[in-house]
Amino acid sequence: MKEMASLLRIVADETRLRVLRLLSETPLNVTELTTILGLAQSGVSKQVGTLKKAGLVRERREGLKTFYRLSEEAEVPEEGRPLWVLLMDRVRSTEDNRHDLVRLADVLESREGDTPGLHERLLAPGESWHAWSRMIMTLLPSMKRAVDLGCGGGILTAELARACDEVVGVDISGPALSAARAHAERVGLTNVRFVEGDMTTLDMPDSCCDVAVLSQTLHHLPDPMVGLRVAARLLKAGGRLILMELLPHDEAWVTDKLGHLHLGFAATDLESMMEQAGFRITSLETLPPSRGERFRAVQACAVWE
Repeated sequence: MKEMASLLRIVADETRLRVLRLLSETPLNVTELTTILGLAQSGVSKQVGTLKKAGLVRERREGLKTFYRLSEEAEVPEEGRPLWVLLMDRVRSTEDNRHDLVRLADVLESREGDTPGLHERLLAPGESWHAWSRMIMTLLPSMKRAVDLGCGGGILTAELARACDEVVGVDISGPALSAARAHAERVGLTNVRFVEGDMTTLDMPDSCCDVAVLSQTLHHLPDPMVGLRVAARLLKAGGRLILMELLPHDEAWVTDKLGHLHLGFAATDLESMMEQAGFRITSLETLPPSRGERFRAVQACAVWE
């Protein structure tokens, strides 16, 4: 009875349950858990430590990193095993209301892109889940239909689909859209569709969207103004543009590896371009770099008038 009571005390915490849900999918390190949960690293470390002390998670070293995995049934104290099995069955089947599994997919995709040396972190320099999450939440009351111009692998498109009645993801890359479709299917979304092709020839009527997203798209375009004009065409009066771009940098390797045509934009230049395209800027924020990140990003929100 003592072991069961102890187990119940330990799992009577939402953050610990979220950690257990994630570790039931795959081993993760504290940095990855912090990214997914959106909590302070010290707090995540403390929660993982509590679970480890209770024998519910195990650790293993890989080089300089420590990964944590869910304990097998046989590794849990015997008296608490039946309750542990019941608990984890329930945890795995609970709806992912905080979208942890979506962010897990993003983290695993980023992990696969990491290689030692000059070109580490090839995946989406400047991407920030928390930045986009904050911006999307400010738009929730008014979003019905959204278009993600240059959607890539569709991680953000999927999040938009959770907040909108309908989302269209557009990209010129067939392989990227295949990944986007697979991701949308994996997380069970039915209100998102993907269109392959040049955004300038996009077969969508004028003034059909409440929100247009340009997430690190402009630096792939020979003329960045084209992307802003397409967004303006698609937006209804009063519709919102949400934009994230890289600030100027000297990482020239991104031209070959990632197909960038511009090495970032000054915030003042982005502001000028948005105004030139007819947008009224409501917010513009330069984001601090993540630890070890070579890139800095700027995010903006504007209204089409």
